[in-house]
Amino acid sequence: MIHLSELTPLGTGRHRKCYPHPDDAQRCIKIVYNSGHGGDKETRRELKYYAQLSRRLKDWSGIPRYYGTVETDCGTGYVYDVITDFDGKPSVTLTEFVEQCRYPEDAKVLRHMLKVLKRYLHNNRIVTMTLKPQNILCRRISESEVVPVVCDNIGEGTLIPLATWSGWFCRRKLARSWERFIAHKELAAVLDMESDAHLPASGSALSLSSRQA
Repeated sequence: MIHLSELTPLGTGRHRKCYPHPDDAQRCIKIVYNSGHGGDKETRRELKYYAQLSRRLKDWSGIPRYYGTVETDCGTGYVYDVITDFDGKPSVTLTEFVEQCRYPEDAKVLRHMLKVLKRYLHNNRIVTMTLKPQNILCRRISESEVVPVVCDNIGEGTLIPLATWSGWFCRRKLARSWERFIAHKELAAVLDMESDAHLPASGSALSLSSRQA
């Protein structure tokens, strides 16, 4: 049995907590702590979708891989890739990343990262319940490059998962999800910055390594 109760979670969502795997630094363990309010249903949906992805997906750079279950002192644990930066630090969420954007260079990085995310979702037909900035991690793979990783709400919740099996329905669903995603106020505030006049004229850019707001 793996003991997690004494560990500090890497993150806590509405239904699940994510812990570092004590025996494998490259993986994490998700625990359902709010099963009575949809947690078990969410997990079943996600695992069903992962089973489908395992048969076709070649590029896993934009979502964590799933490795099965383990028994823990907090209940059944679900093992995934842990998302960390190239220097071993935990990757920040897109929400946290946007809060750090202060300069024109930061806005350019954000725009590029969103293009990468959109292309990945479309090219690999990745379906999500919703796209939210807090469910996307900004994984720095070098000092100058960041890869967005969707870490939650993966899969489709409809009774008949048309977008999972049909490319046409998938594109339609992704288009709707993307419009709602871009409309999040924290993203819109940065994306609306059209020139340097909207940002401080001087100072140090985020450069994908700063942890200062």
